[in-house]
This record gives sequence, structure tokens and C-alpha cells, in this order.
Amino acid sequence: MEQRLDRLEQTIVRHDEQIASLFSKVDDVNEHLIGIQKSIDQIKYIGLGMVAYFALAEIGFLAGLKMVA
Repeated sequence: MEQRLDRLEQTIVRHDEQIASLFSKVDDVNEHLIGIQKSIDQIKYIGLGMVAYFALAEIGFLAGLKMVA
């Protein structure tokens, strides 16, 4: 009976360590995903800026600003 309790305790300790390791890995993955999301946001805003600049250039807004200034 004592051996069974010892094995159960060892199993519980091992499972606790494994769970802690998995939570650590999940936190690392979350950090990487946040970094990827930030990069995607930067690409999105660069693209929107390019579209806005192209639209303003085609309308002639920049030429109007140059004449005023």
C-alpha cells in the first residue's frame, strides 16, 4: 500500500511539472502570435497609406496643396 501511494505521489508531481511546462509553452506561443499580429497590422496600415496616397495623387489634392503653399 505504501508503494502505491509513493507511485501516486510521483505521478502527481510528474503531471504537475508537465502541466507547468505546457503552460510555459502556451505563454511563449501567445507572445509569438502577438508579434505576428503586430507585423500584420503594420503591413495593413502601410497598404492603407499607399492606397490613400495613390487616391489623393490621382485626384490632384497634392497638386492643390503645392499651389497653396
